[in-house]
Amino acid sequence: MSDDTITINIDGVDRQVDKNQQLIQALAQAGVETPHFCYHEDLGVAGNCRICLVEVDGPRGPALMISCHLRPMPGMVVRTEATSEKVVKARKGVMEFLLVNHPLDCPICDKAGECTLQEHYMTSGRHDSRVTEDIGKAYKGGPEHRFTDTKGVERGGKHIDLGPTVVLDQERCILCDRCTRFMRDVAGDEQLYIAGRGDHAYITTFPGEPLDHAYDLNVTDICPVGALTGKHFRFQQRVWFLQKTNSIAPDDSLGANITIEHHRGKVWRLMPRRNPHVNKSWIHNDTRLLYRQLDDNRLIQGEHRGAPCTLSESMVAAGQVLRTAGKIAVVASGHLSCEDNAALLALAESFGDRADMYSGSWLPVGEGDGIARSGDPVANRKALAMMGLTENLDQLPERAGDYDCLLVMGHDLWAADPQRAAALEQITHRIVLDSWRTATARQASIVVPIRCWAEIRGTMINCHGRIQMLNPCPVCADDALEPAWQVLDRISGQACEKPLGLASQTQAWKLVQQRIPALDGLAYRHIGPLGAVVESSPVEEAQV
Repeated sequence: MSDDTITINIDGVDRQVDKNQQLIQALAQAGVETPHFCYHEDLGVAGNCRICLVEVDGPRGPALMISCHLRPMPGMVVRTEATSEKVVKARKGVMEFLLVNHPLDCPICDKAGECTLQEHYMTSGRHDSRVTEDIGKAYKGGPEHRFTDTKGVERGGKHIDLGPTVVLDQERCILCDRCTRFMRDVAGDEQLYIAGRGDHAYITTFPGEPLDHAYDLNVTDICPVGALTGKHFRFQQRVWFLQKTNSIAPDDSLGANITIEHHRGKVWRLMPRRNPHVNKSWIHNDTRLLYRQLDDNRLIQGEHRGAPCTLSESMVAAGQVLRTAGKIAVVASGHLSCEDNAALLALAESFGDRADMYSGSWLPVGEGDGIARSGDPVANRKALAMMGLTENLDQLPERAGDYDCLLVMGHDLWAADPQRAAALEQITHRIVLDSWRTATARQASIVVPIRCWAEIRGTMINCHGRIQMLNPCPVCADDALEPAWQVLDRISGQACEKPLGLASQTQAWKLVQQRIPALDGLAYRHIGPLGAVVESSPVEEAQV
């Protein structure tokens, strides 16, 4: 037991818990799940929904208290719904108040299936409604959005367009205050607030101002009901059909943790996956909308001098050019996995003095936002540095005349800096491995398609030295496509006297371990869903 561990009594059983947390978290640590609406582990405590009530012994005897606002104390005696009838009755009463005027929108609501109001009714509610036909429901909503429906019933605000990304159904809101706390405390821009008082209170924006922020779609995630929904997903899929694959965001070196959610061969949305060491529970709007690119403008067949060809033919053509080329410029990519780059390095070394390695990027690096982005769009830049590669890409245009072959993998040089990339057009053979028909692919003499980040298993190392896993979603533009390391292995069969011989993902991972000594002895199963620190940084040390 550490100095932070104390003993409390939960339902007659002594439990050891960490004192540096809220009681609701301590109960979860002890295996007791507590219903909650307003509480969120990555937001400040509000304590306004009251459903997390438990019975706690105090100087005046047992009393009902909200567990989200309490800290565990040594010797504290807590009773939950398992042993306290008061708790059962109180939680049922809270549910009745929350539902008394809540619209019966479940059949059409996008939140149905992941709505905590539904879930907690089944666990803590199950009450008989005392609202009669002659009384009806009193729907909340701002006066400017109230209307009378076709049945003559006055309704609250429905499908209110808050801004470019979010739609609000005011009458569904239970005033948990999560969205306003997120915009104020996390996004740092208080664009949502609670107007009105008492049972006339409602969520809205400031007069004449839209909800428009780079992280505003996160309010749709943390909304426990269907009050806030994202336009990109509204009425697209029932969430219980969606299957989830854990992965990481490929568009920033922080590597925000996400889930890829798919159904019937299509990815429907990307959602934040909580990692307290990386992005907590948040992702940038641009990251969330990356799923739209997964089946757009994809490369699914090879090209040789502008003519389409099969995948196999493009690999054979690339291998033959590399075999006969005099001098080769090989460009590593921080947008691809460690395994892909380790295979590329191995291929370049097999050419001996004929090949020169280049690394780096021409994309601008911005400032981190302190939420889910570092500002560096090169997701795996750290891994390339740990592999011993120096950022010398700026020298490539100056030396372009030295080469008769260019090998670029997952790197859109012509889009990043067309002026500098134009100097590379003097290189006779330009081989591009990519997943999309990019500007660089259009400048290639040979194009070899590869799987994209959502379709592969592999690793990336974020800017703080944390290695994390990419996992393959079972939705692919074409099942014949292969990850870049495997394509490079097949190309090496034509290009080298001795092929790379990468028969499995395990062998590709061993190449990575040879390049980065800090990974020695680390297996995929050791990385885990939250990643593993392989090179400490001030940020990681502060979180430990």
